Amino acid sequence: AEARIVMSLLRQVVECDDFMDAVRHDLQPGEPAIGVICMYSRQRDVLNRMKSEASWLGDARRLVKIDTVDSYQGKENRIIILSTVRNNAGLNAGFLRVPNRINVALSRAMDRLFIVGASRMWTGRNAQLPLGAVYAKVQTMKHEGRADVLSAKEVLQ
Repeated sequence: AEARIVMSLLRQVVECDDFMDAVRHDLQPGEPAIGVICMYSRQRDVLNRMKSEASWLGDARRLVKIDTVDSYQGKENRIIILSTVRNNAGLNAGFLRVPNRINVALSRAMDRLFIVGASRMWTGRNAQLPLGAVYAKVQTMKHEGRADVLSAKEVLQ
């Protein structure tokens, strides 16, 4: 489900002609404008398969790089879509409790950052974890009109 949301966001970005024209103008040859960072390699594999099957990507396919957080150290893109993946009944954050991995994932965006994840994972008992703090900050920014929080249904419309 999260991979479908990521691909829907990617499609919305790619289909924004004015934005993509500006991004293409500023890019160095061979530089991907959009990075999709996955916390897990299986999600990367699923998204790479979906990317290869997405006929709507057309020539924009070369502008999209999908990889894991561990391979993203030292790299950046104009736009980053972060796929946190973590969502389980026990609210177990796994290695997403490690601050440096979260820092790498969040600091790779030059212009725009989209975070895709299960909000219920980052409230309550996980609110003090790095992604819990990020979610709280995004909520504050939303109230200030500087960010938005959308449900899966809103993104997939």
